[in-house]
Amino acid sequence: MELRHLRYFIAAAEEEHFGRASDRLHVTRPAVSQMVADLEAELGTALFERLAQRVRLTAAGRALLPQLQAIMSDLNQAMAMARRVGEGKTGALNIGYGSLTLLHPLFRASIKRLHEVCPDVTISLFEIATSQQAKALAEGKIHAGFMHYGPKTIATRSRTSGAAVPQDETLVDRFRIQTGGLGVVVPIDHKLAKRKSVSLADLSAEQFVVVPRSTVSPGYGPLFALCQQAGFEPRIVQEVGSISSQLNLVSVGMGIGLTVTGKNFIYPSSLAVIGLKDVSYTTTFALSWVKGSTEPVLEQFVKIVRELAR
Repeated sequence: MELRHLRYFIAAAEEEHFGRASDRLHVTRPAVSQMVADLEAELGTALFERLAQRVRLTAAGRALLPQLQAIMSDLNQAMAMARRVGEGKTGALNIGYGSLTLLHPLFRASIKRLHEVCPDVTISLFEIATSQQAKALAEGKIHAGFMHYGPKTIATRSRTSGAAVPQDETLVDRFRIQTGGLGVVVPIDHKLAKRKSVSLADLSAEQFVVVPRSTVSPGYGPLFALCQQAGFEPRIVQEVGSISSQLNLVSVGMGIGLTVTGKNFIYPSSLAVIGLKDVSYTTTFALSWVKGSTEPVLEQFVKIVRELAR
């Protein structure tokens, strides 16, 4: 028994005519008659009474029809669901992000666009520092993550942009959204807040709020190295666990901090971000996912991020 035997039977039963069933199925009338006969032979019972101008279901046929209609309905729904999953229009997507990502409009725009394009996709967002996202990807907690990097000695080539993108191991593929530089963030009423750019030497008398484990903002080692090149050692007044905490403490006057600059990052109005003119420090904002992943929903999201990044 094949699936087409069932389809031909249902069409003939609903039409009560082999000819109309053949028109509906776009096959010949003998094909319908033969399929029904094969089904009857396999079941060992007649399903139709053959009348002069039409056919009529037997008791066996009447018992079989609603069962097969329910089965075909379930099958059609399953096929439609599989098609939607294959097209990336339904399913689940877990996305990681850090506090710096919230300052970039592409994050909100990409989530909003995915909701619009794929309203049946369940989106879950997880606040995870870049340093922890590779582990979250490997463990399957997230499918993709917005990550931020400072200069690295180990780099890989982005397949799309051709630019060097930091690579931890061999775990992930990345799409570079944009690069940026390094600046200093100060309260809006700070004496340097109106400056367009400053040198590191201009900051020698300042107190610093640092994020030691940040992958993008200089921690102790890089910060000391940069400041020593400028002729002073930084005075660290506070260390925090995230960029958002750093910005909050800077905003209340605890000190200043080094942070990412880029045309699309939008910082709180209580802060001023000033470029550093004598520092060579490239930052990278990228979307990352497990290397070789073929999840259709993920592919749909990567496509959306690529389009918005243009």
